[in-house]
Amino acid sequence: MARPDPAAAAARLLADLDPLPHPERMRRLARVGRERYGDVRALLEALEGGGAPPPEPGRRWGLARRGRDSAVPYLPGRAYERGIAVLLAAMAGDTAWIAARLADPDAFVRGHALRAADAVGVPDAAFEAALADAPRAVRRRLLRALAAGRRTALADRLVDGVRRDWGDAEAARLLPGCSEDVVVRLLPEVLHAVRGPSVLAKRHHGVLLDVLTRELAAAPEALRDACWERCAAALEAGAEHDPGRVLDLLERYAPTRFPPRLLPHLAAFAAVAPDRTLRLLTGEWGAALRGSGRLTRSVLRRLARRDGPELTAYARSVADDSAALARLLAAHPPAVRAALYAAAVEGRGAGPATVDGVLWDVLPRHAAADEARRVADRARADGAYWTTVLAAESYLPCAEVRERLVAATRRPVADDRAEAWPFLVRNAARSRDAAEVTLVVRDMAERLTNEQDPVRSEALYALSTVRPALLTHDAVPHLDRLVTDALAARDCSYDTRDALSSLALAVLREHAANARTELVSWGLRTLTRLTGSTGRADFGRLDRVLRRGQENAVYEALRPWTEAGAEKADHGLAFALARAVGRRARGMAGLQDLLWQAIRFGDNPTAATAIGLWLDGAETSADRDERVARVLAREPSAAALAPVHTVLTHRRTDLLDPLLGTEPPYGRFLPEESAWTLPADSRALRRWTARQQEAWARQLGAAVADGKLPLADRAAALGRCAAAPGAGADLVRHWSTSADVRLAEAGLAALAHTDRPGDAVPALLAHAGDDRARVAVYAVNRASQYVAPSLLAGPLREVLVGPGAKVTSRKEAARLAATRLPAATAAALLREAYRAPGGHPDVRAACVACCGGLLGEAPVGELLADAVRDDLAPRYAVLRMRPLDVAPAHRERYARLVCDVGAAGDAETAVLAFGALPRWAPWSAAAAEVLGAACADLERGRTVWLAAADGLVAAAVTAVGGDGALCAALDALAAVPGEPGMAARRRVEHVVARLASAQGVTGRSVARRAGELLTAYEDFRPQAVRLLVAAVEVAGGDTGRDLERVAVLHDGRPVLVAETARGLAERLAGADASLAEAALLPVARALAAGPGPARPLFAVSLAQTLGSRTGWPPPWRTLLTTLRHHPLPDTRAAALAVPLP
Repeated sequence: MARPDPAAAAARLLADLDPLPHPERMRRLARVGRERYGDVRALLEALEGGGAPPPEPGRRWGLARRGRDSAVPYLPGRAYERGIAVLLAAMAGDTAWIAARLADPDAFVRGHALRAADAVGVPDAAFEAALADAPRAVRRRLLRALAAGRRTALADRLVDGVRRDWGDAEAARLLPGCSEDVVVRLLPEVLHAVRGPSVLAKRHHGVLLDVLTRELAAAPEALRDACWERCAAALEAGAEHDPGRVLDLLERYAPTRFPPRLLPHLAAFAAVAPDRTLRLLTGEWGAALRGSGRLTRSVLRRLARRDGPELTAYARSVADDSAALARLLAAHPPAVRAALYAAAVEGRGAGPATVDGVLWDVLPRHAAADEARRVADRARADGAYWTTVLAAESYLPCAEVRERLVAATRRPVADDRAEAWPFLVRNAARSRDAAEVTLVVRDMAERLTNEQDPVRSEALYALSTVRPALLTHDAVPHLDRLVTDALAARDCSYDTRDALSSLALAVLREHAANARTELVSWGLRTLTRLTGSTGRADFGRLDRVLRRGQENAVYEALRPWTEAGAEKADHGLAFALARAVGRRARGMAGLQDLLWQAIRFGDNPTAATAIGLWLDGAETSADRDERVARVLAREPSAAALAPVHTVLTHRRTDLLDPLLGTEPPYGRFLPEESAWTLPADSRALRRWTARQQEAWARQLGAAVADGKLPLADRAAALGRCAAAPGAGADLVRHWSTSADVRLAEAGLAALAHTDRPGDAVPALLAHAGDDRARVAVYAVNRASQYVAPSLLAGPLREVLVGPGAKVTSRKEAARLAATRLPAATAAALLREAYRAPGGHPDVRAACVACCGGLLGEAPVGELLADAVRDDLAPRYAVLRMRPLDVAPAHRERYARLVCDVGAAGDAETAVLAFGALPRWAPWSAAAAEVLGAACADLERGRTVWLAAADGLVAAAVTAVGGDGALCAALDALAAVPGEPGMAARRRVEHVVARLASAQGVTGRSVARRAGELLTAYEDFRPQAVRLLVAAVEVAGGDTGRDLERVAVLHDGRPVLVAETARGLAERLAGADASLAEAALLPVARALAAGPGPARPLFAVSLAQTLGSRTGWPPPWRTLLTTLRHHPLPDTRAAALAVPLP
C-alpha cells in the first residue's frame, strides 16, 4: 500500500479546518491529534515546510478564490501553518518536536511549546540547549517556565551560570525553581535584584523571611529605615504567606514609619494577631495607619472580636479623632458600643459644646440622646446660636423634641426654615420608625406646596438621604403630592429635581423586590415625570442583594412598565434591570426577549446598547457565538460594535470573510463613506486562518495608502498592521522607506512589533546616523530583545565605536549593550566605547550609567576609575547610581567612588556629590567626614556649604558614626572667633534647623548629642536648647529629666524662656493624648512646682497642649488654675491667656 503523501494530508487538514470557527477548529485538531497520537511527524514537517518546494510566483498570499472547488492551498512554513503544527504536536505528544521549538523565534510557537513541555515530557537537556545564546525575551520566558515548573535539578545546575553571564536579576528570576539549599546560598547575595518576590515567596517564603530577618537584625539602628526600604517588596510577598513573622519583624526592628508596602496586609495581621495589631495602631504609627485608608470596616470588625485591654487602649488613643472612634464603634455590635465609648472618653473633660454627628450616628439611640442632651444644655447655657441647639436636639426621641423642631420649620425667615427642615426629617429617620417618617412626609406634602424653592430643595434633599426602607406604601400619596407640587412650582430648581431623582432611584433599589409595588410604581412615575422616560432608572447591583431566583419576582413587578415602555420605544427600564441583575439575566427569558425586541425595533443607540446586554445574557460561550451570528445576519454593520467584533475576532472566525474585503459593512452602525477596518489584536489574529490574516493586512494596507484619510489615521493603521504575521511585516517594511516622514517613522516604529521583530534590527540600526534615528534607534530597544546576543554584539559595537552614528544612537546602544549582551562582553564593549578617541561626554556618561549590573567585571572598574577624573557628565552619571540598585558586595567600593567625586574642587560637582553622599553614607564612614569637612571649610561658597550641611545632617542620622562628623563640624564652627565667626554661625544655625526637624529615635539621639556639645558655647545657647527640646522623648520615661536639663540652661536667659516654651508646645503637638494623664501629668506638676521662670512656663505649655486635646479633664484643669495663681507674673499671664471652656 502506497504511503500517504504528507503534503496532501496537510493540505486536506487545512482545508477541513478553514471553514470552521476557532473553537471548533481546535476541537477538530484535537481529534486528529488523538487519532494519530505519536505518528504525526511527517504531517508536522509538511506543515512547517521541511523539504517542501518554495511557493510558485503569484501564490505568495496563498489565497483561494471564492467558490473554488479545489482544496485551500497552503504555504509550508508560514506562521499559520507553523502554529497549526505546534498545536498538533502538543496534542499528539511529539516530544522531540516540542523540544526543538522551546526557543522558536515565533512567540506563538514558542509559547505553546513551553506550555506543552511538561505535559509531553520534554527533557532538561532541551531547556539547556534552548538557553544557549537565547535572545533576552526568549531567555526570560524560558527562565520563567523553569521557575514555574518542577525542574529543580535543572534550575540548580543553571543558576550560577545564568548569574555569571546575565547578572543577579536574571539569577533571581530562576530562584523560585531552585532547591531550598541553593536558595539559602544565593538569596542573601541577590536579594537586591529580586524584582518579583511574590513567586519566590510562594515557593520559599520561609527562606525568604529568614534572609530578611538576618538583614534587619544585622542592620545598625541608623540603617534600619534604609534596610526596610530595600526589603519592602520582599516583606510584602512574605506577608502573604506568613503575616505573623512579618509582624514579629515590625515589632522587633521597627522602622521610623510604617512600610507603605505592608499597608494592604493590615487585614492579615488583624486575622492572625489582633492584640498585636491593636498595639501597632495605638503606637506612634497609629495616625498614619488610620489615614492610609487600609483600616477598613472588615479589619476593624476582626479587631473588634478581641475584647481586651488592647482594644480599650486603642479606643482611648483615638478619642480625640471622632471619625476614627466612630469607625471603631461601628465595627462593634450596637449593644457594646456605649460601654466602649464610655471607656474611650473616661477621664477626659466635657470639651466644647460641639454636635459630633459622625460619632452620635453610630452610638445606640439612648447613648446618643444622652450626649445630645448634655451638648444642647451646654450650648443653651453658653448662648450658642439656635441651630447648634437644634442640631443637638435632633438626636433626641421624636416625642421629646418634635414640637420644637416643627416650630423651627415655621420660623419667619426662609433661610431659617431651610436649616430647620433637615433637622426634622433626620430626627424622624433616626427613630427608625416608618410611622414617624410617614408623618414627616405628610407634613412636607401639606406645608411645602407654597414654600420657596431654597426651603423645598433642602427638605427634599434631606428626605433623599433617609433610609428608603422607612418609606412604606402609606407614604405614596404624600410623595406623589410632593412631586406634583415641586414640579409645578415656577421656581423649581435643578437642586429640587436632583433631590427628587435621587429619592426615586433610592426607592427603586430598595423596593424592587417588594411584593407590594406601590413604591416601585411611584419611583418609575417620578423618573418619567422628571425626564420623560424611565431611561435614568438605576437599580444598583440587585444581583448582590437578592436571593437566587428573586430577580424573576422583580421582573414580574416591573413587567407592566417594561412592556409599556417597549411599545413606545423606551427600553431604558429593561436596560437598567439587565445591568442590575448582571449574570442572572441569562436565565430570564422574558428580559432576553425584550432586549431582542430593542435590537429589532430600537433606534441605533438603543439597538447598540441592547446588543451588548443581549450578548452578555447568553447562557454559554456557544450561545453567545450563535447570538452574534443572528445579529450579523440581521445587520452586518453591527460588526463595528465592540461586543460583536470581540466575539468575531476571537471565536466566530468563520464569519470574518465578508468583513475583510475592501468595502466596509455599511449600515445602521457604520455610516456610508466611513473609514473603517476591522479591529483586532495580535492574540486574536493568531486564531485566524492565513488567508484571513493576509486579507486583514491588505485591508489595513489600503487604509495606509488612502490619501484621503488624515495622516494620523494612516499612521495608526500602519502601526496596527504589524500584528499580522508575515504579511504585516512586509507591508510595514515597505512603508518604512516612504518619502512621507510621518508614515516612514510609523513604519520604523512598527517594525519592532511584528511577529519576528528581531529580523528588523539591522534595518533599524542602519538609521543610527540619519534623521530617522530618533524613531529607529528606540525601536531597536524592543526588537533587540528577540536577537541572539552573538548576532547583536557586532551591530551594537559598530554603532558605539564606528563612524557616523548620532550621539543619541550611541547612548542607546550603550544601554542595549549592558542589558542584551553577556556581562563580560558588555563590560569590554562599554570600556572600549568609553575610551574611544574623540568620544562625546554624553556617550561616556551613558556608558557609566549602564554599569550598575556589571560592577563585578574588571573592565567596568577601570571605566569607573576613569569617570571619577573625567568631565562633569561622567561624574554626574557616577552620582546617579542608587545604592539599592548595587549588589551588596560592591556597595562599599562604589561608595568610595562617590566620596572621590565629592572631594573634587569645582563647586558644581561638589554640590551634586554632596546631594548623593548621604545615600552612600551607610556604606562609607568617609562620606560623613567629607561632608563635615566641606561644611566647616569657610572658604567654600554658600551653595556648596548649604549642600554639604544638608547632606551632613542626613548622613549623621543614617550612617554609623555620622553623628561624630557632625559634632566635629559644629565644634569647629562654633569655636571660630571674630568676624569669620559670623559666617560660621550661619552654618551652625542652618545645621541646627535641619537637625531639629529630624525624625525617629536616631534623629533625636543625634540632636541630643549635638545640643549637649553646643551648651559649652554661651553664644550658641539658643541653638543648644532648640536641639535638646527636639530630642525630648515625649512618650518615654525620661521626659521629666530631659525637660529639667533644658530648664537649667535658661538660668539668666529670660528672653529665651518664652521662645523655648513655644517650641515645646510644637514638640508636644504630636504626642499621643492617651499618654497625657499617665505619663506627662506628673511631669507637668513637677515643673509647675519647680524654681525659676522656665519650669512653670514649660508646665503651661504642657497643660495648654495636652489639656485642650483631652477636653480639659479635671487634673489638667486644676493644674492650669494653679498656674494662674503662680507667684511669677509671666507664668500667671501665660496661664491666663489659655482659654478654658
